Amino acid sequence: MAYPGSQLYNLAVKERWLLPEKWSGYLQHSYDTSPLPTKYLSGPEVPRFRDNAFNVYFNDPRYLGMVGDKIGMETARDLKLMTKQKLERRYLGPASGIH
Repeated sequence: MAYPGSQLYNLAVKERWLLPEKWSGYLQHSYDTSPLPTKYLSGPEVPRFRDNAFNVYFNDPRYLGMVGDKIGMETARDLKLMTKQKLERRYLGPASGIH
């Protein structure tokens, strides 16, 4: 994300890359998040990748087992519940379509 004031933001302005139109576009969990594209992903694909990686990581049985052992099973259950809350994205459609 090219945050205002960062070197990446200054480069984006210089190169005339598409930047968010409003502040909520800079928030990684917002409906209208608008990250820059990467070498491999378009801007709209970045949140989809991020959301999928987040859910894969926090649903991994090894991770949940470690959390359960070190912090407690209640926390592990809370993490699983957290991943059930799907984020809606402007570019990606309804939350039900993001896995």
